[in-house]
Amino acid sequence: MVAICDEELVGRRLRLPSGCTVVVAESFYKGVLIDQTDVAGYIRNGSIINLLGERCIEAAVRSGLARKDSVQYVDGIPHIQLYL
Repeated sequence: MVAICDEELVGRRLRLPSGCTVVVAESFYKGVLIDQTDVAGYIRNGSIINLLGERCIEAAVRSGLARKDSVQYVDGIPHIQLYL
């Protein structure tokens, strides 16, 4: 599994339409800080991919590994899950 999010989202609480909240937890997302140009390489090394945030999703779309019409929004933040 590969989990990538935009750096500023770590620690945020996102509200779901149901009223529940999801924490963008350091324990899940925070590991190696990478540049946008490295996102595609990390995606290619996983079979389950979790992307959260505009910049990492844009990098995945630009590299042809994700499609814009697959984006869902959680509290206004773009999110994609890929299964490769």
